[in-house]
Amino acid sequence: MGTFRKILLLFSAFLMLNSFKAPQGEGWVYEREKEGIKVFTKKSAWGKLRDSRAEMKVASTPEQMLAILTDFNNYQTWMPRCKKSRLLARPSENEYIVYTYLSVPWPLKDRDCVMRMRIDKDAKSGVITITQTSEPKYIKEENNVVRIQQMISTWKLIPSSQGTLVINEYGSNPGGDLPDWIVNSQSVENPLSTFENLQQKVVSKK
Repeated sequence: MGTFRKILLLFSAFLMLNSFKAPQGEGWVYEREKEGIKVFTKKSAWGKLRDSRAEMKVASTPEQMLAILTDFNNYQTWMPRCKKSRLLARPSENEYIVYTYLSVPWPLKDRDCVMRMRIDKDAKSGVITITQTSEPKYIKEENNVVRIQQMISTWKLIPSSQGTLVINEYGSNPGGDLPDWIVNSQSVENPLSTFENLQQKVVSKK
Protein backbone atom coordinates (compact mmCIF):
# COMPACT_ATOMS: atom_id res chain seq x y z
CA MET A 1 0.00 0.00 0.00
CA GLY A 2 1.40 3.40 -0.97
CA THR A 3 2.33 6.00 1.59
CA PHE A 4 -0.35 8.42 0.37
CA ARG A 5 -3.06 5.76 0.66
CA LYS A 6 -1.96 4.90 4.21
CA ILE A 7 -2.12 8.56 5.23
CA LEU A 8 -5.56 8.89 3.64
CA LEU A 9 -6.89 5.85 5.52
CA LEU A 10 -5.47 7.10 8.82
CA PHE A 11 -7.01 10.52 8.26
CA SER A 12 -10.40 8.95 7.45
CA ALA A 13 -10.25 6.85 10.61
CA PHE A 14 -9.40 9.97 12.63
CA LEU A 15 -12.44 11.79 11.23
CA MET A 16 -14.71 8.84 12.01
CA LEU A 17 -13.51 8.58 15.60
CA ASN A 18 -13.97 12.29 16.17
CA SER A 19 -17.44 12.24 14.67
CA PHE A 20 -18.44 9.77 17.41
CA LYS A 21 -16.72 11.70 20.19
CA ALA A 22 -18.87 12.27 23.27
CA PRO A 23 -19.38 15.72 24.80
CA GLN A 24 -16.10 16.81 26.34
CA GLY A 25 -15.53 16.69 30.08
CA GLU A 26 -18.94 15.29 31.00
CA GLY A 27 -18.21 11.55 31.20
CA TRP A 28 -20.49 10.54 28.32
CA VAL A 29 -19.61 7.35 26.43
CA TYR A 30 -20.70 6.93 22.82
CA GLU A 31 -23.09 3.99 22.42
CA ARG A 32 -24.86 4.01 19.08
CA GLU A 33 -25.92 6.02 16.03
CA LYS A 34 -28.94 5.46 13.80
CA GLU A 35 -30.62 7.70 11.21
CA GLY A 36 -28.62 10.72 12.38
CA ILE A 37 -29.42 10.08 16.07
CA LYS A 38 -26.46 9.70 18.41
CA VAL A 39 -26.86 8.14 21.86
CA PHE A 40 -24.43 8.36 24.78
CA THR A 41 -24.59 7.05 28.35
CA LYS A 42 -22.80 7.69 31.63
CA LYS A 43 -22.99 6.55 35.25
CA SER A 44 -25.94 8.05 37.07
CA ALA A 45 -25.94 9.65 40.49
CA TRP A 46 -28.48 6.99 41.46
CA GLY A 47 -26.62 3.77 42.24
CA LYS A 48 -25.57 1.62 39.30
CA LEU A 49 -28.01 3.17 36.85
CA ARG A 50 -27.05 4.85 33.56
CA ASP A 51 -28.08 8.30 32.37
CA SER A 52 -28.64 8.84 28.66
CA ARG A 53 -27.98 11.60 26.17
CA ALA A 54 -29.43 11.72 22.66
CA GLU A 55 -28.93 14.29 19.92
CA MET A 56 -30.08 14.84 16.37
CA LYS A 57 -30.76 17.56 13.82
CA VAL A 58 -34.27 18.09 12.48
CA ALA A 59 -35.60 20.29 9.68
CA SER A 60 -37.84 22.40 11.92
CA THR A 61 -37.59 25.47 14.11
CA PRO A 62 -37.04 25.28 17.88
CA GLU A 63 -40.56 26.64 18.33
CA GLN A 64 -42.02 23.79 16.24
CA MET A 65 -40.15 21.24 18.36
CA LEU A 66 -41.33 23.00 21.51
CA ALA A 67 -44.93 22.70 20.29
CA ILE A 68 -44.54 18.91 20.15
CA LEU A 69 -42.92 18.72 23.59
CA THR A 70 -45.70 20.83 25.13
CA ASP A 71 -48.55 18.90 23.52
CA PHE A 72 -49.16 17.30 26.88
CA ASN A 73 -52.12 15.12 25.94
CA ASN A 74 -50.24 13.34 23.16
CA TYR A 75 -46.97 12.17 24.69
CA GLN A 76 -48.00 8.59 23.87
CA THR A 77 -47.42 9.35 20.17
CA TRP A 78 -43.66 9.68 20.69
CA MET A 79 -42.69 8.63 24.23
CA PRO A 80 -41.96 4.87 24.53
CA ARG A 81 -44.33 2.99 26.89
CA CYS A 82 -46.34 6.13 27.63
CA LYS A 83 -50.03 5.17 27.81
CA LYS A 84 -51.46 8.51 28.90
CA SER A 85 -50.38 12.01 29.80
CA ARG A 86 -51.99 15.26 30.82
CA LEU A 87 -51.34 18.76 32.09
CA LEU A 88 -52.07 19.07 35.81
CA ALA A 89 -51.29 22.74 36.41
CA ARG A 90 -49.51 25.82 35.12
CA PRO A 91 -47.86 27.53 38.10
CA SER A 92 -46.41 30.33 35.96
CA GLU A 93 -46.15 31.46 32.33
CA ASN A 94 -43.17 29.24 31.63
CA GLU A 95 -43.80 26.38 34.09
CA TYR A 96 -46.03 23.32 33.82
CA ILE A 97 -46.85 20.33 36.03
CA VAL A 98 -47.30 17.24 33.84
CA TYR A 99 -48.45 13.68 34.55
CA THR A 100 -47.35 10.62 32.56
CA TYR A 101 -48.30 6.95 32.94
CA LEU A 102 -45.82 4.34 31.70
CA SER A 103 -46.59 0.67 31.05
CA VAL A 104 -44.10 -1.96 32.21
CA PRO A 105 -44.12 -5.63 31.10
CA TRP A 106 -45.96 -8.03 33.43
CA PRO A 107 -45.36 -9.10 36.19
CA LEU A 108 -43.66 -5.82 37.07
CA LYS A 109 -45.76 -2.84 38.13
CA ASP A 110 -46.47 0.11 35.87
CA ARG A 111 -44.89 3.48 36.65
CA ASP A 112 -46.17 7.01 36.70
CA CYS A 113 -44.38 10.32 36.99
CA VAL A 114 -45.33 13.85 37.97
CA MET A 115 -42.84 16.38 36.70
CA ARG A 116 -42.33 20.12 36.76
CA MET A 117 -41.34 21.49 33.36
CA ARG A 118 -39.67 24.88 33.07
CA ILE A 119 -39.07 26.54 29.68
CA ASP A 120 -36.46 29.25 29.12
CA LYS A 121 -35.53 30.94 25.85
CA ASP A 122 -32.35 32.93 25.30
CA ALA A 123 -33.38 36.08 23.44
CA LYS A 124 -29.98 36.50 21.80
CA SER A 125 -29.17 32.94 20.65
CA GLY A 126 -32.72 31.64 20.27
CA VAL A 127 -31.81 28.51 22.25
CA ILE A 128 -34.74 26.98 24.14
CA THR A 129 -33.94 25.06 27.33
CA ILE A 130 -36.49 22.78 28.94
CA THR A 131 -35.79 21.47 32.43
CA GLN A 132 -37.93 18.65 33.85
CA THR A 133 -37.73 17.49 37.47
CA SER A 134 -39.85 15.02 39.41
CA GLU A 135 -42.59 16.24 41.77
CA PRO A 136 -43.65 12.87 43.25
CA LYS A 137 -45.79 14.31 46.08
CA TYR A 138 -47.78 16.72 43.90
CA ILE A 139 -50.76 14.36 43.62
CA LYS A 140 -51.77 11.20 45.49
CA GLU A 141 -50.23 7.95 44.29
CA GLU A 142 -52.46 5.43 42.53
CA ASN A 143 -52.92 1.84 43.68
CA ASN A 144 -50.72 -0.80 42.00
CA VAL A 145 -48.64 1.88 40.27
CA VAL A 146 -45.12 2.84 41.35
CA ARG A 147 -44.51 6.60 41.42
CA ILE A 148 -41.10 7.60 40.03
CA GLN A 149 -39.47 9.51 42.86
CA GLN A 150 -36.29 10.70 41.15
CA MET A 151 -36.09 12.06 37.62
CA ILE A 152 -34.30 14.91 35.89
CA SER A 153 -34.26 15.71 32.20
CA THR A 154 -32.95 18.61 30.15
CA TRP A 155 -33.83 19.46 26.55
CA LYS A 156 -31.83 21.88 24.40
CA LEU A 157 -33.38 23.15 21.17
CA ILE A 158 -30.59 24.94 19.33
CA PRO A 159 -31.30 26.76 16.05
CA SER A 160 -28.96 25.87 13.18
CA SER A 161 -28.72 26.47 9.43
CA GLN A 162 -30.40 23.08 8.80
CA GLY A 163 -33.15 23.59 11.35
CA THR A 164 -32.71 22.60 15.00
CA LEU A 165 -30.16 20.62 16.96
CA VAL A 166 -32.14 18.66 19.57
CA ILE A 167 -30.31 17.40 22.66
CA ASN A 168 -31.86 15.53 25.57
CA GLU A 169 -30.13 14.37 28.73
CA TYR A 170 -32.18 12.08 30.97
CA GLY A 171 -31.72 10.29 34.25
CA SER A 172 -34.17 8.61 36.61
CA ASN A 173 -34.53 6.04 39.34
CA PRO A 174 -37.76 4.15 38.55
CA GLY A 175 -37.67 2.49 41.97
CA GLY A 176 -39.78 -0.43 43.07
CA ASP A 177 -39.04 -3.93 41.79
CA LEU A 178 -37.16 -3.02 38.62
CA PRO A 179 -33.61 -4.46 38.72
CA ASP A 180 -30.83 -2.07 37.68
CA TRP A 181 -29.83 -4.28 34.75
CA ILE A 182 -33.32 -4.08 33.24
CA VAL A 183 -33.34 -0.29 33.55
CA ASN A 184 -29.86 0.00 32.06
CA SER A 185 -30.81 -2.27 29.14
CA GLN A 186 -33.17 0.51 28.01
CA SER A 187 -30.71 3.39 28.47
CA VAL A 188 -29.89 3.28 24.75
CA GLU A 189 -33.08 1.88 23.21
CA ASN A 190 -35.47 4.30 24.92
CA PRO A 191 -33.79 7.55 23.82
CA LEU A 192 -33.24 6.09 20.35
CA SER A 193 -36.94 5.19 20.02
CA THR A 194 -37.95 8.57 21.46
CA PHE A 195 -35.91 10.50 18.91
CA GLU A 196 -37.03 8.27 16.02
CA ASN A 197 -40.64 8.98 16.98
CA LEU A 198 -39.92 12.71 17.21
CA GLN A 199 -38.37 12.61 13.73
CA GLN A 200 -41.61 11.13 12.40
CA LYS A 201 -43.64 13.75 14.25
CA VAL A 202 -41.63 16.53 12.63
CA VAL A 203 -42.17 15.04 9.17
CA SER A 204 -45.91 14.59 9.76
CA LYS A 205 -46.27 18.24 10.84
CA LYS A 206 -44.98 19.51 7.47
